[in-house]
Amino acid sequence: MFDINGHTKQLGIIGYPVEHTFSPAMHNFISDTIHNNYVYSAWCVHPDNLKNAIDGMRALGISGINVTAPHKVEVMKYLDVVTDVAKELGSVNTVVNRDGKLYGYNTDADGFCMALKKAGIEIKDSRILILGAGGVVRPTLIRLIDNGAAEITVVNRTKSKAVSLSEDILKCKNFKVNTEISSFDFDIVINTTSAGMEPQENALPIENIEEIDDLSFIGKHTAAVDMIYNPDETLFLKRAREQGAKTVNGLGMLIYQGIIAYELFTGVTLPEDMGERIKKEVFGR
Repeated sequence: MFDINGHTKQLGIIGYPVEHTFSPAMHNFISDTIHNNYVYSAWCVHPDNLKNAIDGMRALGISGINVTAPHKVEVMKYLDVVTDVAKELGSVNTVVNRDGKLYGYNTDADGFCMALKKAGIEIKDSRILILGAGGVVRPTLIRLIDNGAAEITVVNRTKSKAVSLSEDILKCKNFKVNTEISSFDFDIVINTTSAGMEPQENALPIENIEEIDDLSFIGKHTAAVDMIYNPDETLFLKRAREQGAKTVNGLGMLIYQGIIAYELFTGVTLPEDMGERIKKEVFGR
């Protein structure tokens, strides 16, 4: 690790809770690797203290922060500028301090799409099935549409949530998201639920989704993607792999959204192989 001195600039992440985050290890590895005098910390910020935390960012001259749950929407009201992309996606996960003026960005969905591309998964003209309709799905949908997806279907155990999401996307992007499965011929299947993560390690994301009985439709021509990165291989990915599918977990999304954020924080363009280096040196993958 580089020496911290009077010239060291501060970066960090705020959330509640935040103790589980891998972001400090990742960002400090980047700074150390490229010899950039920035240090990255994690700060647990109660929702009642969010405005004070953002005011403190200005007062202390903190260069940038990542924002995680539950602050991604609420933080927008305390910023000077929210980019059009972040407004469209409906949340901010990256705040950059430029001479006391705070700019809000969203790098999550771009990080997800970049992770797919790095894994050799083509979004353009693809037929995509998304399992779940939680908060992460809306920005993901928008970016998949922007990247040329041909057809997208969203199914959820509470069907009304999928329908509401589809209506919202139709107004926002003039793109019809299906909420009924007419054919099981998908190129990419994405799990956005918590099924497979502790304490649901033995759960599949299709449980309680009436349209799907099993995962037999996933095969060697399908990419199975899970937004979960701990464990490395969920039961969903294990079943898909055993059936010949290409599988990708959520670690790439975490890494690439962080790389995009770091470049915004510092104005530095990182080496093309930085994602692979982080995966190997920080996460041992």
